[in-house]
Amino acid sequence: MQPIRLGLVGYGKIAQDQHVPAINANPGFQLVSVATLGQPCPGVENFHTLSELLEHGPQVDAIAFCTPQGRFALVQQALAAGKHVLVEKPPCATLGEALALVDQAAAKGVSALFAWHSRYAPGIEAARDWLASRTLQSVQIDWKEDVRKWHPGQTWIWQPGGLGVFDPGINALSIVTHLLPHPLFVESAELRVPDNCQSPIAASIKMADARRLDVRAEFDFDHGHDELWSIEIRCAEGVLRLDNGGALLSIDGVRQTVSEEGEYAAVYRHFQQLIADKASDVDVQPLRLVADSFFVGSRVAVEAFYDA
Repeated sequence: MQPIRLGLVGYGKIAQDQHVPAINANPGFQLVSVATLGQPCPGVENFHTLSELLEHGPQVDAIAFCTPQGRFALVQQALAAGKHVLVEKPPCATLGEALALVDQAAAKGVSALFAWHSRYAPGIEAARDWLASRTLQSVQIDWKEDVRKWHPGQTWIWQPGGLGVFDPGINALSIVTHLLPHPLFVESAELRVPDNCQSPIAASIKMADARRLDVRAEFDFDHGHDELWSIEIRCAEGVLRLDNGGALLSIDGVRQTVSEEGEYAAVYRHFQQLIADKASDVDVQPLRLVADSFFVGSRVAVEAFYDA
């Protein structure tokens, strides 16, 4: 079979570090063109806009979107052109936009993937298998990192729609919603917002499912030392813990064997299979939990944040 001819929109750090290496390592894809306003991607045709890529570039079967913001209209355009789409997290700025893309992809009969990359971390599927036969008791999420390290000088993250601490926090929510058997609902949230920002720098969230499973999350974007990306799930039969964003799995303190496949390699393998199966994977639950946290959360003003 011929490889899937792929276009890429956005050639920033995440595309350079993760997407392009994963694409090039997968013989099922051929990267043929890139739309970017920044530095060009070597070895392929480069364009300034998606319109130019579609109108003047080589034929593409699918398009992956890696722009930091403003994806909705671009993904709409790709779907209208009949292209399969892979959309980096979060798929859109609002839940309404994401649901509109779900409907459009179905109407066009193409495959769409909302790529919650943390769900593909090495320890996730082993954790899910172990939890499937256990009695859940509580979940504690601690997702803490330094925004100066991961988003230096990027002011968009503090603007409306930029999500603030939920930009990394949504990764944890994507894992938990994948692991747990029932939907979660936000009961309360405290959003700590710097005086000079529109989005929170830290948050505490209390969630539960219909069976009253207690799920709590602590998010911090001003964590001034080593990252803490952990999820601890207590069960009647033992304690499961994911660390390093899901790369490490332990049960009752004993390290478990996990997959050796990287997150983005697994993302593109899944996208390839979806196209072959004429299916889509467009879960919006992580984005809904963020939206609900903003909807019911109390805002607490904290001291101004400065990148330098």
